[in-house]
Parts: sequence; structure tokens; C-alpha cells
Amino acid sequence: MQTYSNRNAVPARPSLAELLRWALEFRIVQGLVAAAKTGFAMVLLGVETPLAAVVVGLVAFAVYTANDLADREEDAINSPDHSSFVADHPVVVGGLAVGTFALGAAVAWVAGGPVGLAVALVPLGASVFYSLPVTPAGRRLKDVFAVNTGLVALAWAVTVTGVPLAVAGGTVGAVPIAVCLFFFLRSFVSVEIFNVRDVVGDAATGVDTVPVVLGVDRTRQVLAVFEGCSLALLVALMTVPPVALAALAALPVLGYSLGLTWFLGETGRTDAFCLAKDVEYLLLGLAALAVA
Repeated sequence: MQTYSNRNAVPARPSLAELLRWALEFRIVQGLVAAAKTGFAMVLLGVETPLAAVVVGLVAFAVYTANDLADREEDAINSPDHSSFVADHPVVVGGLAVGTFALGAAVAWVAGGPVGLAVALVPLGASVFYSLPVTPAGRRLKDVFAVNTGLVALAWAVTVTGVPLAVAGGTVGAVPIAVCLFFFLRSFVSVEIFNVRDVVGDAATGVDTVPVVLGVDRTRQVLAVFEGCSLALLVALMTVPPVALAALAALPVLGYSLGLTWFLGETGRTDAFCLAKDVEYLLLGLAALAVA
């Protein structure tokens, strides 16, 4: 029987799940999440220009892409497919990180001047410091219990709050401090939920995250306290007339987040669970658009 090869066959279109996986692997989702998070901070701070969200989105994409090069040992266990791509194409990954960060820094300088650039550099500085063996015992801050997550959460909270303030020429006051603390708590919860996904690789490489040290059940309890504290901050912001509507719009999103925390560790589909956590910030971005 004669056979024919269909050389002109149209390749199958990728499924939505494949597109989402591609976006996650190449840190596009992290950039979008950071931009959406900044969009909500902008509404709370009364900042209208979208440039702040653009800056933080670009910086987040660059920093997480660069971290892929630094975290290859852990990722070889937690995300072997992604780790192998990074290992095979380090120049491409590094160039993408540098180029994107340079673009974000340029926009930060144009929109916010030296202050805007300085704040945009905070995540990069934290990322470098995070990976250095600076403790008396020679351990990286990344390996130190609670310090690792605290540093990451603080860096993003300062950036998400500070870049909009710099772009708008605003000053630090009670509301910006409350917004910064709110995002510190939200970021702490998010990082530790992702750490539950990575608990095997972190334990094997000596990274003492909250779920590695306390276990998933106690981690859920700790994060529930952080959820409650961020909810209390949001309720307090509802008493400030200019931001009351935005804070009110975010209440269902915090309910959604609390539900995720409640079911932490109850499913084996940790990648899907983490994607659901990222959706929280996209919902905050939508809430910002709805009240802007």
C-alpha cells in the first residue's frame, strides 16, 4: 500500500491549558500579576497613570526570569521541564531578563525620575541579597526560615506601593503605609503557598521555608492569621473616603483567597492551585478597573 506524507498539514492549535503552562513557564503570568497588583495599589493611592503598572510588570518579569538561573538546583526537582530549558538556554534567559529589566528601569526613570528608578531597583537588590551567603553561618538568606519570605514580600510591597507614589510625586503618609503593609501580608501569603508546591525541592536543598519547617497544616494556620490581618487593614482603609470603594470591591477577592488558604494542601494539583492564587491578583486588577 502506498503511503503519503501530509507535509502541508496545519499543526494543531495549542489548548488553553498549554498556553497557560507556557505563560507560567516563561514568567509572563508573574509580570501580569505584578502589573495587576500595582493597578490596585494605584487606585488606593489615587494614582491614574498606567506607567507605574508597566514598570512593576516589566521588573517582575525580569526578576523572576533571572531567578530561574539562580534556582536551577531546586527547580531541577520542583520543575524539571522548565529547569532543563533554562539550563539549555542560559544566554537567552539571561538576555531576556537583562533586556526587560533595562526597559522597566528606563520607563521608571522617565516616569518617576531618580526616586522611581531607585524604587524599581528594590526587587533586583533584594534578589541579589537574597541569594548571597551573608549569615554568620554562611547560609544564603534564601535558606533562612521566615527571613526568605519576609524579604521577598517586603521588596514587592515597597515596589508596588513606591513606584506609583514616585510616578505621581506623592508623599509617604498613613494610607501609603497601610497599602504597603497590606501588600506585604498578601505577598507573604502568596510566597508561602507557592512554597508548599516546592516543598520537596526546598527540603532537599536546605531551603527552610514555612511549610518545610512547620508542615502544611501549621502553614495553613499561620497564613490564615495573615489573611485576617490583611482583611483588617482593608476594612480600616474603607473608613478613608477616597479609597473606600476600592477597598470594598476587594473584599470578595480576599474571601476567595481565604478559601484557597483553607484548602491548602488538600489537592495534589499544586500547579493549578498556584495558578488559582495568581488569579487573586488579576481579580484585584479587575476591581481596580471597575472603580477607577
